[in-house]
Amino acid sequence: FEADLAKDVRDAAMGKGDDELFEKKLSKEEKKAVQKAKREAKKKEKGKTNKPIKSAKEEEKKSEEDDVALDFANLTLKERKQIEALNQLSKDNIVVNYESKAGKIHANTRDINVGGVSVNFHGRPLIEETDIVINYGRRYGFIGPNGSGKSTVMKAIAARSIPIPEAIDIYFLDGEYEACDKTAISAVFEVQDEVRDLEQQAERLNEKMTNCAGDEDEVTAIQSQLELVYEKLDALDVNTAEARASTILFGLGFTTKMQNQKTKEFSGGWRMRIALARALFLKPEFLLLDEPTNHLDMEAVLWLEDYLSKWDKILFFVCHSQDFMNTVCTNIVRLDATYRKLHYYAGNYDTYVKTRRDQDMVQMRQYQTEQREIAEIKEFIARFGHGTAKMVRQSQSREKLLQKKLEAGLTEKPEEIKLWDWSFPDAGKLPVPVLAIENVCFAYPKSDPLYHDVDFGVDLQTRVALVGPNGAGKTTLFKLICEELTPTKGAIKRNSHLKISRFTQHFEDKLDLTMTPLNFFREKLMPTEPFDKIRSLLGRYGCSGEMQQQVMSELSAGQKARIVFAIIGWEKPHLLLLDEPTNPLDMESIDSLALCLNNFKGGVVMISHDMRLISQCAQEIYICDHKKITKYRGDIMKFKMHTKKETNKKLAQHQNG
Repeated sequence: FEADLAKDVRDAAMGKGDDELFEKKLSKEEKKAVQKAKREAKKKEKGKTNKPIKSAKEEEKKSEEDDVALDFANLTLKERKQIEALNQLSKDNIVVNYESKAGKIHANTRDINVGGVSVNFHGRPLIEETDIVINYGRRYGFIGPNGSGKSTVMKAIAARSIPIPEAIDIYFLDGEYEACDKTAISAVFEVQDEVRDLEQQAERLNEKMTNCAGDEDEVTAIQSQLELVYEKLDALDVNTAEARASTILFGLGFTTKMQNQKTKEFSGGWRMRIALARALFLKPEFLLLDEPTNHLDMEAVLWLEDYLSKWDKILFFVCHSQDFMNTVCTNIVRLDATYRKLHYYAGNYDTYVKTRRDQDMVQMRQYQTEQREIAEIKEFIARFGHGTAKMVRQSQSREKLLQKKLEAGLTEKPEEIKLWDWSFPDAGKLPVPVLAIENVCFAYPKSDPLYHDVDFGVDLQTRVALVGPNGAGKTTLFKLICEELTPTKGAIKRNSHLKISRFTQHFEDKLDLTMTPLNFFREKLMPTEPFDKIRSLLGRYGCSGEMQQQVMSELSAGQKARIVFAIIGWEKPHLLLLDEPTNPLDMESIDSLALCLNNFKGGVVMISHDMRLISQCAQEIYICDHKKITKYRGDIMKFKMHTKKETNKKLAQHQNG
């Protein structure tokens, strides 16, 4: 398989069209003839040996394996990655089909337009016979409900499972950088493989141009391809590479000292930043990002927001921060989970919301009109289909009219924007003080102090957002409150009846992923309650129908998060501690959470970089930094502008040495 695929990929690299790439193959007889000729040639070269004589079948199998290894080794880095990506799709049970088109993709086009695309995951359709239209120079925000398959669709596109112009190189960031001995900065700017790959491409194109026998159109096309290759080589200039890599890493929160640490010394979240920095440094023609803001603090999010808003190639990303998408996006792509289609909208997220609302109103009116007309026709046929000859003729006429309407295609009912009825029950009142942090100091063993003489109080009316750089101690504060850590000095006083529920960045730890949501609640939490009550509770948090009976390891991160919020609802807390609660959630779930928090009768302390959630729910902003927790005098938008200004100032100082 890989030998054939290697040849096909090489053909594409040499400018052949998608018809040849996906269809033309050697016959079995031709393959056998080629293999036989290779074996004969090898025998002549090696001569006689003292090795045991192998059967013809063994020789043929060994020859095929050698051919595969040789073909794969001779491919460029780009070609090898494509084969690996397509193989991974097969392993992941992702099947992609599309509508074949006559003719070839122009070698130098940088737009993508493929019709009739379907993507299936383990036999479940995610999109069906829909168009994928992506234009060069646009920045697309990809949205859709949790579990609808956004990440899988992106993976399918990144693997070039649909015809994508050869001029477009693709980089899909969906995982962290490996833990190894390379320093962070080396991991970002070392591009020997990429440079070698581009040089090979240039060599092949020059050779092809020499052999094109004076065909002016073909020469022009090859020259354009060469220009693109040389542009990419210039962009990877080793003389400026380290400085550019350092600037990107600094923007993502790496100090100069951190940039020279080995990647194995960083946590997964920081290695994710290294992987993101490398993707930005390489600046591919087509960059796909899956939740790029999830592991970032607010400073890094604001830097990335500004950096990507200037991206002049193709950017396609999943993100659930409306503020981020408003700044970055030129277009929105929505995955309609009901009808399994992709819908396209010009403008940023706010523009999409208005456009979709207007479109849905028009579509709903048309849908209701058609349904009313159909109901009237059916009623007429039912009443008069067996009456007088005249009425029978009229019934038959209307039946034909109904058939024509059905054949022409009816207007689909707009996909409903569903807000879940999340609610955390009232746990009752508690006398003040509910929670008091008094003169607290804390340091991890053999580390500098994180906190020094911190005073902080929480009651049932508290609505606080904690902001500040990663590593400042925000999550540590939650651990101190929950008695997972003990202050090195000072005291944390809690009301003896205080019940605390906590949503962590490792929220899946609350679940047994080998169980279904229904069985988990029945066996672990509500053993004496009837199934109907458990189903009702889960359904309120968006876990309904088949999802209740699905093993939780198969659910998306957002779906698992909803189950964790259902657990929190069952726990009936007085105080909620939420650590980046929006990271796994889709837009509707974030809005459901905001509504729930505003109706909650207890206290809320949240760590978040989601501006919209903070602006909707937080009444106070506290900054964790410089070993203190300080109240900020202003709202979150004022804090955003202040942070952006300070970040730009630090970046300028870094660039100036």
